[in-house]
Amino acid sequence: MTPARSPWWAKGFVGFGAVLMVVSLATVGYAQVLLNQVNDAITTDDLLGDDSEPGGDLTGPLNFLVIGSDMRDDWDSAHSDSIMIVHVNETLTSANIISVPRDLYVTIPDCGDLYTSPCQSKVNDAFAAGGKDAAASVQNLAQTLTSHTGITFDGAAMINFDGFADMVETLGSVELCVPFDMTLAHPKGTFVEKGCKDYDARLALGIVRERYSYGPETPGWTPEWGIGDFGRQHMQQHFIKQLLKRAKDLGYMTDPTKVGTLIEGIGDQMLLDLGGRSVIDFAFALRGIDPTALTTIRIPSEPMDINGTSYVVTQPGPQEIAAEALYAAVRTDDLSAWVGKNPDWVNNDK
Repeated sequence: MTPARSPWWAKGFVGFGAVLMVVSLATVGYAQVLLNQVNDAITTDDLLGDDSEPGGDLTGPLNFLVIGSDMRDDWDSAHSDSIMIVHVNETLTSANIISVPRDLYVTIPDCGDLYTSPCQSKVNDAFAAGGKDAAASVQNLAQTLTSHTGITFDGAAMINFDGFADMVETLGSVELCVPFDMTLAHPKGTFVEKGCKDYDARLALGIVRERYSYGPETPGWTPEWGIGDFGRQHMQQHFIKQLLKRAKDLGYMTDPTKVGTLIEGIGDQMLLDLGGRSVIDFAFALRGIDPTALTTIRIPSEPMDINGTSYVVTQPGPQEIAAEALYAAVRTDDLSAWVGKNPDWVNNDK
């Protein structure tokens, strides 16, 4: 793996916002300097196993597989703690984030040493089946998702959770709206009150990682936030949007010195595969997207116990119909119509 040109697609789309900030400075003559900083700061690798040379202008639609990881020692020891699909439309003017429950019950074509192939298990196991090779893990996860949804990927990113904390530290804090009182698992036993307030990096990361508080046993919990991983995904998407909003409010759209600090602070927390494209290609192609105006979507499904193991399952009937329509909408670049018809699966954040 060698440092190379690559944009901010990393941080589950948080990083993508930063590249748009860089592009916004082009009119004042700073863009090239900042793009060079991005080139030097971020590491790329052939995560999807497609080393073919890109051809022609960058065009949409585009699909990116984004994996949030708790990196133990290095990228090859990482786990996939959150999985998202980022879809950019044909005209490169809008984007959507689709959260994939890590416990989603799927058929995995290649189960590695975990089980006999093919196997039915949690989608997260597709990543684990890749073993201690980050690229093999990403490829196996991407192939499993393609088999399950029909969606193919134009790029991929791995993001270390510590990078989220680094970005909050750079910005000073981030405002999060906690939907009900909760006691966090990390830092263990920490109590946070319902409501909107600024959080430092340590508590913000704890809130983003929390999943045990989301359920009917917690006073104040409501079904629209989802149970377990569903609730955590909802909060992660809220966090991403709030982080981008804070960056915009603090002037990162207009101050080149601030953007440079942001880039240098979190560049080593991401690993990208953009199909050989340069950061300049992506930055200018995607300059029409407002990173604070993202639509965030959940895959229609619900928790279910199968033989004593907890999974997330898309149930036959309305859920299956909605899920298949979602996957088709991504493939045909018609997500706006799907969002309008399926408001129950769209997260509404401030």
